[in-house]
Amino acid sequence: MVSALFFAWTFLGLIHSPQKVSGELDAATNVRMQQRAEELQARMMQLLLQVEQRDREHGWARVGTLLPSVLQHWQFWALTAELVLFVVLCRVGMKLCRELRGGNEAAISGSEEDDDSEEDPTDALDAHGFVNGYLQWPVRNLEETCKLVEDLVDNLLCACQSLPGNKFMPRLQPPVGVGSVSGPTENDTVYRLLVPLSPPPGHTFHPELGTDGETLARNSCLRVDLQCTCTRERLLGDVLCFLHHPEEDLKNQDPNLLDTLCCGSYLNVRKTAKWFQELVAEAWAAVPQSSQLQLTVLPSARFCELRMTNASEETLSVQIMLGVKLDDSDTFLTFE
Repeated sequence: MVSALFFAWTFLGLIHSPQKVSGELDAATNVRMQQRAEELQARMMQLLLQVEQRDREHGWARVGTLLPSVLQHWQFWALTAELVLFVVLCRVGMKLCRELRGGNEAAISGSEEDDDSEEDPTDALDAHGFVNGYLQWPVRNLEETCKLVEDLVDNLLCACQSLPGNKFMPRLQPPVGVGSVSGPTENDTVYRLLVPLSPPPGHTFHPELGTDGETLARNSCLRVDLQCTCTRERLLGDVLCFLHHPEEDLKNQDPNLLDTLCCGSYLNVRKTAKWFQELVAEAWAAVPQSSQLQLTVLPSARFCELRMTNASEETLSVQIMLGVKLDDSDTFLTFE
């Protein structure tokens, strides 16, 4: 009888204090299980009370004889079996719920990782690149604009060279970027370029040297000398030699540089700058970008100041300096 009571009280304890399953099972299943547990608890308590009442009536001496009759009662065995089955089902159900919940959490975690992996891998890089790009934008924009200006001026110089009547005028070489001078706003930035000049056929340039005969003199001037072109005349026949033909023969040929842009034997800076400004204004119509940009040539005594305006009223200011390359070096004598 003692073992039976211990067995019964153990199951009552399991039923009275079942493991919490809320959150693991759905709400309806949890309610049904709680109701069934309370029902079984009430029935078991009723049986135990009957046993205790009989014990009090017959005394502990008859416990041994009463126990077999109680244990043989089919209701006790059925209730005990139902209790065992209920506890087993509860434990199995909770175990399955834990496994399912663990699987769902793993699936959710995996889906979150998949979502992260499915995101554009360049998102983080884009954020980093955006910061760097924003910080470096002025420098990069300056470099790109300088390259754009060089290409634009190069097209302009090609158009200048194609104009007629310039056979014995200085030859324009490809522009060399010098840099830029920034103003208060981006539109106030002036992009500076150097356009080297080379002598036309039948002419030579000689920078004025100092007393040592090697270095340039202070405020050096550019002397222009005529050169014999008889060999070219004989082979190509496109020019007459200024040195070996009388003036009568040279009347049908364009004048030499000494008669156009020089004062005496030296190239005049003001005349040269004015000639170049007029040449640029005339050649602009042949530049492909002329349909999108309006060109204004600003007056200047030594440079060629250009202002280009687009349809949005944004301006691009360019300053072109003229100069001469010294021999085979990278040094230039500029007209300033």
